[in-house]
Amino acid sequence: MSGTGAPERRGGPSLSPTGQRTFLVVDAILVVTFAVLLVLHLVNSAAAPSTPAAAATPTPTSSAAPETTPEATAPSAPADNAALAEFVLPSGNIWCSMTQTSATCVIGQFSFAPPTPPPGCTGTVGPVFTVTAADGAAQPCVPEVPPRPDDAPVLEYGQASTIGEMTCYSSRNGATCRHNPTGEGFSVARAGYTTL
Repeated sequence: MSGTGAPERRGGPSLSPTGQRTFLVVDAILVVTFAVLLVLHLVNSAAAPSTPAAAATPTPTSSAAPETTPEATAPSAPADNAALAEFVLPSGNIWCSMTQTSATCVIGQFSFAPPTPPPGCTGTVGPVFTVTAADGAAQPCVPEVPPRPDDAPVLEYGQASTIGEMTCYSSRNGATCRHNPTGEGFSVARAGYTTL
C-alpha cells in the first residue's frame, strides 16, 4: 500500500476509447471473413461433381438374394426391354451372353445334381446352359466353365434383354432364356433348372 492514499490499480492496462473501437472493428472484420469463408466452403461442397457409383459397369451386389427355384415358364417381357449382349444377374451367381440366334448362361454355384456327361465328354456338364434357334435348349459339355465377365452390366431382377430372336429374363428365380419364335429355352437357378 502506498503512502499517498491513492487507490491501487489492479489488472492490465485499459484501452482508450480509440483502442476499443479499433479492437471492435478488427473483431468484426474477422467474424465477417470467417462467415464468408464458411459460405464459400459450403457452396463449393454442394457444387462439386459427385462420382457416380459404377454407372457404366455396375457390379453385382452381394446383398442381393441368390436365385433359388427356376421359373416354370418364361415371364412376359417388361416394356423397357434392354438389348444386352452380355449381362450378370444382381447376385453375381449367374451370367449370360446373347447373339441373334443363341443365348448361353453360366451358374457359378448351384445345389442341383448335374446331368451325367455324355460319352466322349472330357470337360464338364452342369453349369452351362444354352438355347439356339436350330437346336433348342441344352446343357453342353464344355472344356472349361466360362468365367464371369468383369465389365458386364447387371440386368436387374424384373428386367429382360432381347437380341434378335432371343430373350433372357432376370428374376429372383434365376435366369430364363428362350428362342422367341419356338418358345424353347431354359430356366436356371441355384436349386435347379428346367427346359421350356
